[in-house]
Amino acid sequence: MKIMVINPNTSESMTENMRRNLLRIKGEDTELVVTCPDQGPETIDSSYDAALTVPPTLQLVQKANKEGFDAVIIAAFSDPGLEAAREISDILVVGIEEVTLHVAAMLCGKFTVLTPIKNRIPHKYKEVQNYKLDPWLASVRTTDMTVADTDANTKLAKSRILEVAHQAVEEDGAEIIILGCAAMVGYHEDISRELGIVVLDPTTVTLKICEALIDAKLTHSKKALYAKPPIK
Repeated sequence: MKIMVINPNTSESMTENMRRNLLRIKGEDTELVVTCPDQGPETIDSSYDAALTVPPTLQLVQKANKEGFDAVIIAAFSDPGLEAAREISDILVVGIEEVTLHVAAMLCGKFTVLTPIKNRIPHKYKEVQNYKLDPWLASVRTTDMTVADTDANTKLAKSRILEVAHQAVEEDGAEIIILGCAAMVGYHEDISRELGIVVLDPTTVTLKICEALIDAKLTHSKKALYAKPPIK
């Protein structure tokens, strides 16, 4: 199978970190292309940033359709352009936020989402509510680090993630921690081991779910919600 993973921002370092971690866990028969647009914001720190990523991300989705890929993963924890991507795509398109929130709800009674900066907290509550999963939400907590700093300063990022995750477990009753930013990829195993709790890295979780959906020959329906846009 052939999967394109799109990091919707233009950060080469985040894309490379994603690639390195996903290549470790991909199936033997999975051909993986991890890429990012060549235009747009370097990191996604706002709804405005997310909106700017959509046109170049959709171009990559179209490219994946033309080049024989089996699926596309949109690897930003806000799923920018996900519905539009499904409309224009004949192959499976999945977003790391949607997948991981649903997986977390299957595996626990309460989960906490970690997000880098404080002004994204209300967005995460709203996104969880949009998926009707708020009964499972223990809290949204911030590491108080920008996405760029999370990517660049790995030692501090890990320390902050560990500290905030511990607070979520002890104070909010979280049973699962979701690392709600693609810049946090690669930290879940150490945090899980140190806290003794399940920690979900959305990018790696989504890759394995995506592989399973391809094996099962499943994709999004084109009947109504994700029907092709009318030709204009």
